[in-house]
Amino acid sequence: MTAISGPYRERFLSRRRTIELVRELESHPADVTATSYISPGSAEIPGWEWLPPAAMRSPGGLVLVSGPMLDLAIGPPYEIKLVEGDTTRDGPSFGPLVSSLVQRRLIAFILLRLGAYAVGVADDENLVASKSGTRYVKGRHRAGGQSQRRFERNREEWISKLYDQVCAEVTTRFGPYERELHALATGGDRHVVEAFMKRCGFADRLRRRVTTIDVPVERPGLKNLGRAVTRAWGCQAWDKDRPR
Repeated sequence: MTAISGPYRERFLSRRRTIELVRELESHPADVTATSYISPGSAEIPGWEWLPPAAMRSPGGLVLVSGPMLDLAIGPPYEIKLVEGDTTRDGPSFGPLVSSLVQRRLIAFILLRLGAYAVGVADDENLVASKSGTRYVKGRHRAGGQSQRRFERNREEWISKLYDQVCAEVTTRFGPYERELHALATGGDRHVVEAFMKRCGFADRLRRRVTTIDVPVERPGLKNLGRAVTRAWGCQAWDKDRPR
């Protein structure tokens, strides 16, 4: 999906499409004058002030590609480990980016909203364990007084049972892979996910030990779990909108 906002165009690139793009740029070296690798958390970059705040918050830092007709920023999903001297190079230099993208990773997923969840483990973009389900949680109650208080108690109980159900699935599905996991991806309702983490000791310990990433999810389920897997290995990209 591509979004145009102000002086730039933002788009998501799957891992496969990112590699195809940089290979295409490598095949036309005259189109690229410099490639720079920017560490996560860097301040404003001279000449790249047009980048939006989301780009500057990229968890994997940025790969900046400059050319006569090109200003492209790629936000990799994970920080790239650089050898000294690899920070900026003339022309196309995508070896560190591609090496990071093709590195085998085992990632756990927790997608959660009130009433629905999906959890799974993906090995190099292939789901090796997964489970989704639903549990009733009523959204609102219009009456007041004792009826309202009774509803609130019931709702708290429904939510607790949902969290316990998801925690049991997380423990079962993630357990065999726990020592090998590289990252934990979460998505859904942030407040619900955070409350779940506080209740589920296994999930909370896991997120403190491995890298945590966010994946956008509207409705947890197996279909969107597959989309979240693609997101976890892909990159965000920002192209400067040049005058024509």
